[in-house]
Amino acid sequence: MTALRTTIVSLSFTLLTAASALAGAPLETDDAGTVDVGAFEIGISGSYMSDKEDTTKTASRDAELSLGTGIYKNLGISVALPYNMSTREKDSGVLVGKDDGFGDMSVDIKYVFAEVSGVNLAIRPGVVLPTGKSSMTEDHVQFTTALIATKEFSDGAYAMHANLGYEFHTYKDSNEGMRRNLWSASLAGEAELAKGFIAVADFGLATNPEEGVDDLPAYALAGARYEINDNFEVNAGVKLGLTKSEDDISVLYGLLLKF
Repeated sequence: MTALRTTIVSLSFTLLTAASALAGAPLETDDAGTVDVGAFEIGISGSYMSDKEDTTKTASRDAELSLGTGIYKNLGISVALPYNMSTREKDSGVLVGKDDGFGDMSVDIKYVFAEVSGVNLAIRPGVVLPTGKSSMTEDHVQFTTALIATKEFSDGAYAMHANLGYEFHTYKDSNEGMRRNLWSASLAGEAELAKGFIAVADFGLATNPEEGVDDLPAYALAGARYEINDNFEVNAGVKLGLTKSEDDISVLYGLLLKF
């Protein structure tokens, strides 16, 4: 695991310092761009996560369906619905918990409001709706926002993206002891290595949601996406936790339909 983590971090630094125009899966960092008015994008993604804490090991398989469209020039809207296919928690090899079901649906609006010295700036407010299974929902509407910056190089062959995010949470009584105000920051780079083949890298960190815990969840991600044609692309990546509070490893994969 240490060798794999070192390899991904090294590749990520190479891509970030090298600095395709629009970010997408498997990146977690968003880009300052919107879908064209009248066009649609449908994303289907999945992931496998593994995390070990002392004698406890957790593994989960997740999927997500997303839909995005442009509603006006420089203004877009997206909806995402996650589904937990399987979560299994074992302590010393003994199954102690399991779960599955739908998570909370999110709705985001993105507006590109300025271009400064070649840097496109966007803001993305959103809400998370309590549509999920009782064990997978915070049971209240949550509010999110993010400031996004994108800088392109070499006519879009290279790009860098930066995000600063904020979330306000209200919790069920059983989740007291969790922070309400959560901040996050991330930086991503993309490089088109061959026609349609784009290598990506991503770093991010966030506020720990548990009160009294100062260890910040931080990750490094490396992956690629391949644009088969103007209407279809596939993607994959590996995300590693750089701190104890982040999941050890996640394998990400998905496809995107454009029409």
